Amino acid sequence: MSHDSQRIRALLARASLVGLAVGVAVSATSACLHGEAQGGDTATRHYDDKEAALARFEEPERDAWAMPKRVVELLGITPNMDIADIGAGSGYFTRRLATAAREGTTYAVDVDADFKHHVETHRDEWGTPNIVTRLAVYEHPLLPRESVELVFISNTYSFLQDRAAYFTAVYRALRRGGRLAVIDWRDDVTCPRSIGCPKPGDRVALATAITELEQVGFEVIEHHDFLSYQYFLILGRAVDRAPKPAPSDQP
Repeated sequence: MSHDSQRIRALLARASLVGLAVGVAVSATSACLHGEAQGGDTATRHYDDKEAALARFEEPERDAWAMPKRVVELLGITPNMDIADIGAGSGYFTRRLATAAREGTTYAVDVDADFKHHVETHRDEWGTPNIVTRLAVYEHPLLPRESVELVFISNTYSFLQDRAAYFTAVYRALRRGGRLAVIDWRDDVTCPRSIGCPKPGDRVALATAITELEQVGFEVIEHHDFLSYQYFLILGRAVDRAPKPAPSDQP
């Protein structure tokens, strides 16, 4: 058994053993992932009203600033692609990704069991039975090694605590030539707290995010700046993009 598989099994076993405590931790972590928790420190706060949180994720006004259609078009998704949406929440982006990759599997990854249930309840209504839910833990997305071609993560990066470890797991979950798409809050603009935007001091600057991801082994392929409140990066694994050595002239 690989080291990754052993670690995933250990995390799942631990989650199973601690029971209710994990349920509380999962709620707290999901608040961090989605940035709309009610009061208190980001490491411990949780949603007071899950239904209200889901409704906020789906507000019609979100389309104007999140621009999901344009975002998905720029991802270069093919019909048979396997995708992971980390911090899936209500499935706002998940269902759009799954529609574009209708012949593949789109994993809705979240730490909140209520959000997982919401996606499971609505995926057929959305016409996206190819969505598969995964309940993760805050240390690890619990994606198997080389399981997806694209990992998408929106409004979540700045709330992860150990990003080096987390994105090392993401790196290993990508197949050769796979890509990582990161959308997160800019630290140089004013954005309404009502849409889930963290305080300026809690956001991760674009340059910092790029440096952190490069240290894991990613490199920026595309940087888009059309979103009003967020930066949008598409990255690949540097090892996949390294130039091939020139053929030798030696016989």
